[in-house]
Amino acid sequence: MKRLLPFFAILFAVCLMACHNKITAPEDAPKEALLNALEALNSGDYDTYMSHVDYGVEMDTVRLLVMRNALQQHIGWRTERKSSVASIDIVDADMEGDSICKVFYRYTYADGTDEVAVQKMVRRGEEWMLKARN
Repeated sequence: MKRLLPFFAILFAVCLMACHNKITAPEDAPKEALLNALEALNSGDYDTYMSHVDYGVEMDTVRLLVMRNALQQHIGWRTERKSSVASIDIVDADMEGDSICKVFYRYTYADGTDEVAVQKMVRRGEEWMLKARN
């Protein structure tokens, strides 16, 4: 029986871990979605960034190309005027119901300057997206 005691202890621990559901806060999903989108934008992956945006209207191919070009120009302008982005941090989030969340984030640049902003997020089905229009 003494030899089986460690086996049962390990078995109990494994069962406990398998049955335990990870508890997450409601604002975790929109925070993660925004961070993924901003990191894609920062790395120049405009298509991935744009797939995280809820434009409020159906976007045809021409509109998407115009939006992609505008993003490229904005990032080019930002790169010319500021140093490169050193980090993107999620600061806070404020849930406004089940499907709307304001996420506060900070860009920290290589020169040590910070830029804090807020992005409204909206849930479409199970996916959180950046809201382009209010």
